[in-house]
Amino acid sequence: MRRLLILIIVSVMLTPLPGFAKRVRYKVVEVSNGGHITGVVKAAKKVPDPVLPIEIKPKEDPKETELEKKACGDKQQALMYLIGFNMGVKNVLVIVENVKEGKAPPKKDLVIDNIKCRFEPLVGIAYVKSKYVIKNSDPIFHNTSLAKVLKNKRRTVYNLALPRQGQVIKKPVRATGLHEVKCDAHYWMRAYIFASRHPYVAITDDKGSFEIKDLPPGKYKVRFWHEGFQDVVKEIEVKPGSTTNVSVTLTKTRKPSVLSRVGL
Repeated sequence: MRRLLILIIVSVMLTPLPGFAKRVRYKVVEVSNGGHITGVVKAAKKVPDPVLPIEIKPKEDPKETELEKKACGDKQQALMYLIGFNMGVKNVLVIVENVKEGKAPPKKDLVIDNIKCRFEPLVGIAYVKSKYVIKNSDPIFHNTSLAKVLKNKRRTVYNLALPRQGQVIKKPVRATGLHEVKCDAHYWMRAYIFASRHPYVAITDDKGSFEIKDLPPGKYKVRFWHEGFQDVVKEIEVKPGSTTNVSVTLTKTRKPSVLSRVGL
């Protein structure tokens, strides 16, 4: 346990997450003539979903070692490249950048669960003035570390120890932008959270589809982010009371930091 606690406080340098637009002040206004954005995100070709090898280091108490092996197993499907029969890509973050005004974000907390030695959800959206609800559903020690990684520097937002099964910790959503979530005790665990001041963010479903509603008319940049593909940015114009289709094809892959951590 002492070794695990030491791991929690060690700052680990990661491959930087891609840069996002600078923070823009956001004003909540009534939107009566907004437009919608819909679309489908597809992959240019099928990409094999990696299997992450799991190695459990022996503990001082052999019973703890066996309990952890039972909870985590010896391998885990990454669920990184979830590409449907129509080539639609699941878990793509669709982010409207530099929105200056619009509807208030929903008052909806984001639950981040440590379960079967993975984070659920793998990709999520959190809203400022709401909360992170961080849980441990496993019978072993976990910690949940949320951090922004920009320009090769890791800025920790929260690093929370959850040694007990059923433990829940609630924290306010403050820092905006893309966060990587890690468990320092289990190197293969990861998730990605986008914390937003506005509601104009979406995650693609298992068909690669998304929808963003009630965006004030104007010109915007929309970023499509996925852990295993290079970003795509589209410039669009939203017109009053109309729907704009913004479909993209992801062509270039990238190597997320989790693959380096597991030696792939």
